[in-house]
This record gives sequence, structure tokens and C-alpha cells, in this order.
Amino acid sequence: MASETFVRQLRDLMTRYLPRIPCEDLSPDSHLTYQLGLDSVELMQLLVLLENECGYALPEEALSAGDLERVSDLEVLVRPTAANDTVGEPELDVKVHCVVSCLCHPIKARGLDHRPLYFGVWDAEVFVDDQARLRYHDEAVDHGFFLTWFERLYGAEVSPWYDPALSKAHNIASLETRLAQRKPREHLMVMLDLYRLPERENRFQLNPFPHYVLLENDADPDRLWMWDPDFRWEGSLDRRRVLHAVESPAVAGGVCLDTCHLHAPEPEAVAAYFEVCFQPTVNTLTQAVEQVVRRHLPEAGEQPLDRLGSALAELPVLAIRKYAYEHGLAYFWRALERPADEFEHWCDEIEALVKGYDAVLYRANKVAHTRTRDDFARLSRRIAEQHQREYRIKRALFHAFNDWRKQSSIRGSVSREVAAL
Repeated sequence: MASETFVRQLRDLMTRYLPRIPCEDLSPDSHLTYQLGLDSVELMQLLVLLENECGYALPEEALSAGDLERVSDLEVLVRPTAANDTVGEPELDVKVHCVVSCLCHPIKARGLDHRPLYFGVWDAEVFVDDQARLRYHDEAVDHGFFLTWFERLYGAEVSPWYDPALSKAHNIASLETRLAQRKPREHLMVMLDLYRLPERENRFQLNPFPHYVLLENDADPDRLWMWDPDFRWEGSLDRRRVLHAVESPAVAGGVCLDTCHLHAPEPEAVAAYFEVCFQPTVNTLTQAVEQVVRRHLPEAGEQPLDRLGSALAELPVLAIRKYAYEHGLAYFWRALERPADEFEHWCDEIEALVKGYDAVLYRANKVAHTRTRDDFARLSRRIAEQHQREYRIKRALFHAFNDWRKQSSIRGSVSREVAAL
């Protein structure tokens, strides 16, 4: 339980530096996201303020935004106590990529191995907009790559039901028709704005929050049944509210998945998909972070340095994509019957990679606050460590793939870049 002194200090910092946060009823049990409405950047700003203004020592190696839920958790972080022997709460479910999660839903329902489809996630496309802000979504985003490989790997048929050339009203009418005519083998994938459904989870406090789900009619005609595989949620929701989320101008998209001829992927197709996805010398997300940082430096003169933290606000949404490496390693590890302890070692490395982006976001906010060369150097080192760790994971992944390919008698050659691994 947080002390009265800590709560008072926190209230003072919020009043002075984060005036939009409602802190009149601040208590040790106040939820940082759902009650105070802190987003990831504001949380990192608060940690910086606790360190710089109040003198707390922040153990950066223990920094993880996902572990901070309530005010009392903040004090535990800055005033660590001795560990006890009790078993903790189970970790939160991992959210990786909503499009791929929706595609994997019927695959898993048939008892097929869905893990190969995640090969395209760890370096999936990210965006940096004209204001040098990192973005996980863009109007120009094209999920055709995943849809095409879903068909090639598993034999499904994908057809769009959403037509961007038509009005929202026409598209919602089309959705209603599809819902009424849906066959059991069909899955309607729909993009909606999760921000418009506050009863659903929105841990990242995004507005808007473009997100793909699967919809079907409920027994009650005034409700719709939603499958949200990425958030491991399913349930009945008010029909009008769901369609209101589909009407959001921030979203536009949807396809029908016909799984009549779904089958397990052939090893040759899995190998081809891996080779298309694997980028041995490119770390897409970390390089995008570097671009954002570079464009906010004073010498670049493009964006104010004090906006660097907010420019990386969507980094936590993108960082979780790196958990896709676990799916890749698990697929090859099991086929090769390799020791579980080796796999657990690489899972720890992947976890450190994901959590490392929390440290990057924290350091970026600190640079924006202090503007010192020392803090910029620490940020640069953190980013370099992210590159090094991800290249180590990629080397392990590629060697496992290569051994699996030989075991499966799949012919193929590798590029000079890959061979250097």
C-alpha cells in the first residue's frame, strides 16, 4: 500500500506537470489507466518526474509499463522491497497483431498449427508520419500480405466485404447482409474503433483505436457476438454500439474468411513464407524509433525535442509484436525436439527485447525533459542494445529454421546476408 507521503508527492507532480489528470481523489488503490486515464507516455513522464523532482532511484532493469497498474505499484517500483516466496499473479495475456490473431482463430479451431502465420509479425510494417510520430496504423496500411499467405499456407479463401469507394452506410448495410447470410464455415473480419466501446479493454488508451475482430449474429437480434482473438475475449455486445464503432471515420476494412478447405500447411510453403518474412539485417521497429529520435534532435530542426516522448506514444502497441519470435522458435524447436531449457532461454531474451522498449520510451521522455547529452547517450545505448538483442534472436531463429529445413529435406539456398549469420 502506498504511503500518504508518496500519494501527496504524486498529487503535487500531477497538478504541476500533468494538469489534465484528475487527481483530487487520488489514493493508493487508484488505477493508473482506467481511473486516472494515464497513457504510456504520461506514465513515463511521471516516472521521470519522480526521479528528477523527488529524488527517487528508478531501477531501470525492472521497468515495465505493463506491471504498473495502481498508484501503489509505482511506489513499489521506486522503493523496491525484498522479494517474498509467494506465487504472484499470472502474467497478462499477450496481444501481438489483431489481423493475424483473427486469421489464426479458425486455424486453431480446426486443431491446426497456427504458429507459422506469425512469421510475418516480428518485422511487420510500422509507420512514421509527417510529424515524425511513430504509428502502428495508417490509412495506407495494406494487410494483403497476411491475407495472401493465409490462403497459400492453409487453403482458405478470402474475399473483401468492405468497399472503400462506398459510404459507411452502404458498407454497414453490406455487413448486415453478410451477417444474415453467414455460413458456419465463414468468419466475418471487421475493423472497428475500439475506443468507441469503452466496455472493452483499451489498455493503451488510444483514441482512435483501430482494431480487427470477428463478428456474427447473436441469438438476441439486438446484439452481436464478438470474437476478439487478439485480446482473448468473446462476448455479446449491443448491436448499435458495435456498428457505431464500425462507423468511426478512423477505420475502414473487412473481409470474409471461407475456411471450407482449410488444411495444414505444407513444409515447402512454410519455408517459402519464412524466407519472405525473415530480414537478417533489418530491425523494422527499432530503426523506425531511431528515425523518430533523429528527427526530434535540435540539429535536425524538424520537431521540438520536448515532443519526443509523445512521438513514441504508440511504441508499447508495436513492441508486443516481438513476441511473435516465440511462435517461430516454438514451431521449429518442437519439430527438432530440442531441449526445453534452450527454448526458455530464448523466451527470456524475447521478453527482455519487448520490455526494453519500455526503457527506450522512458529514456526518450527523460531526454525531452532534461535535454542533456548524458541522457541522450543513455537513450542511444538503449536503442543499440535493442538492435544487438534482436540480432541474437534472429541468429538463433535462422539456425533453427535451417536445421528444420534440412530435417524436412527442403532444398534452398540462402543469401549472403543470411549466410553471415
